[in-house]
Amino acid sequence: MNITRDPEIPTEIQLGVTEIEFQNEELNQIMWDELLTPMEQQIENETTLEDIRNSEQIQATKQGYKKLGKDPSRFRPSSDALWRRVVKGKGLYQINALVDLNNYLSLKYKMPYGSYDLNNVSGDIILTKGGQGQTYKGIGKDAINIENMLVLADDNGPFGSPTSDSTKAMIQDNTSHAIIVAYLFGMTTEQIGTLLADTKIQAEKYLNKVSVTQQYVV
Repeated sequence: MNITRDPEIPTEIQLGVTEIEFQNEELNQIMWDELLTPMEQQIENETTLEDIRNSEQIQATKQGYKKLGKDPSRFRPSSDALWRRVVKGKGLYQINALVDLNNYLSLKYKMPYGSYDLNNVSGDIILTKGGQGQTYKGIGKDAINIENMLVLADDNGPFGSPTSDSTKAMIQDNTSHAIIVAYLFGMTTEQIGTLLADTKIQAEKYLNKVSVTQQYVV
């Protein structure tokens, strides 16, 4: 499985990819106790909506959306929406170990993260943008408008984006082979290296029977 990029995508938009083989589980309580709950509490106590609006990372992400022709105020990056949810005291959903780790990393780095079950991906993957009038069924949602949205697509079409993923390659409790994708906007090479190294550390610490098979930047 290779990931390539459409030349139309601006060079300041990149992907940080971590491929893993592991045994997923419904809940990793230690991860919640050590990572997610403290993160929730810190954000609730120390962060405001104004902090989100002024965040360098959030602003860079929104600029990336605008360059592709997508309105980030109508189609919020998942990192923005997740951070706002916690600031408002609504807390995090508990889904499964990999998705929960995904959310932690997104909050920590203020960048959208998506994880995808490679057993449900057909052929190679391309980073591109959604076509005119294109949609897909979102996780827990109806059709998502992905026109001009940054998307990951396989041989059967788009399945992931930094706003909302489709059900096609969603992570489930029995997922065993996946990629963790950080959608990166305006990050330096040094920042990306730090993010990827931390993604590997946290995956190896909190995911069950995990093997990080490769990491790379697209």
